[in-house]
Amino acid sequence: MNILFLSPEIPFPADGGHHLRTLNILKILAQKHKIYFVAFAQNRSEFEYVAEMEKYCKQVHLFPVAKTGFNVPFILLALRNLFSRTPVIAQRYFLKSACRKINEIQQTQSIDLVHIDMLALGLYQSCFSEKPVLLTDHNVESLRLYRWMKVHENPLFKAYLWCQYQKMRLFEKRICSSVTHCTVVSHHDLILLGNLCEKGHFSVIPNGVDTDYFYPMETPSLPLRMVWVGGMKSPYNADAVDYFLAKIWPIIRDAVPSASIDFIGAAPTDRLLKCAAQDRRLNVLGFLPDIRRQVQQAGVFIAPIRSGSGTKLKVLNAMAQAKAVVATTCAAEGIEAQDGKHLFIAQDDRHFADLVIRLLRHPQIAEQVGRDARRLIEETYSWRVIARDLDVLYESFYQRRQPVEPIIRKSSSPATTVFRRCHSIIHHWKIQSIPKEG
Repeated sequence: MNILFLSPEIPFPADGGHHLRTLNILKILAQKHKIYFVAFAQNRSEFEYVAEMEKYCKQVHLFPVAKTGFNVPFILLALRNLFSRTPVIAQRYFLKSACRKINEIQQTQSIDLVHIDMLALGLYQSCFSEKPVLLTDHNVESLRLYRWMKVHENPLFKAYLWCQYQKMRLFEKRICSSVTHCTVVSHHDLILLGNLCEKGHFSVIPNGVDTDYFYPMETPSLPLRMVWVGGMKSPYNADAVDYFLAKIWPIIRDAVPSASIDFIGAAPTDRLLKCAAQDRRLNVLGFLPDIRRQVQQAGVFIAPIRSGSGTKLKVLNAMAQAKAVVATTCAAEGIEAQDGKHLFIAQDDRHFADLVIRLLRHPQIAEQVGRDARRLIEETYSWRVIARDLDVLYESFYQRRQPVEPIIRKSSSPATTVFRRCHSIIHHWKIQSIPKEG
């Protein structure tokens, strides 16, 4: 099958959740299909990875887009977006040059299926009037914006995020209801999008872990060491680190004075740099091409994430290394794990600190939870397991041009009961076309 694969970015270096999922899916698809890859780049350095992508793809095409943040092109785009009904993130990626290349590929190659690898590229659906389109929702994007708006302190930016949230909610409903099929990463996301969309076809393809790469290493453990992993250029990760330092770390520091923590990830926040300059127990390691040794050494992996959506690959990867994870409800969202058995879920900052303190003081509990976490990953979240579901989904397109049956994993979570009740309704939703965007 010839697949036209649209991605908001090139998945190298594979150092984040979106990159890891996209790269692993491409590796699986490339074993049986020809991939025509179209993506976007914020920096010229990303073009250096085209050769890496050509190992998996028949063609690779990369287009520059405005870099997010406080720069003139993006600020002008954000101001123009005030008068648009489309979310700024979707407007940012919609380029005439990319449309021309997409049309050229369709005219010169026999494309069987279009894979859109994030909602932000939904406007390109207008280029595919006759092709089946599969959309991967890595997150519930409107929920991500809403949560970000809730925790942000600047009133002007809060108002801007509220407007973007309203636009994204309508955009998400329209695109997800109109593509041929959507895949989501968890039962939790399926229920949220099912409630939002009036029509549509959905399947659950969870985020996965390369269990041959992330495994329990023979590295001496430091029971009083914690670790955080995540680039802090992301507003969701930046908020998590600052929240931990302001609300959680002081409690842990006072209770366990010998405790320390490694912060792994590019672009450390100002608060982190300031706190680390005053406290030698806070180790700012920056970006590391291989995080496994530092993660393996830690007694506790922390995930104090308050905003965002979708399942967090950093949490799954840590569990694959048999680490005890303490997570917020947001960080653990969508992971079919039992609280207290496979990981620990904190309800507030005090509870988060108390859980970490307990694990630091009782490393044998952390070791047992880590072993159970690894077992769960091997059984449910290994890419070897997920690849089977992915093959079934794509083969159904190849055989009949539409999925025969939504792919739903069995789940032991409380949310599953609710999901199963609405599954028959979701399965029978019909597809409805929408007016094309110009």
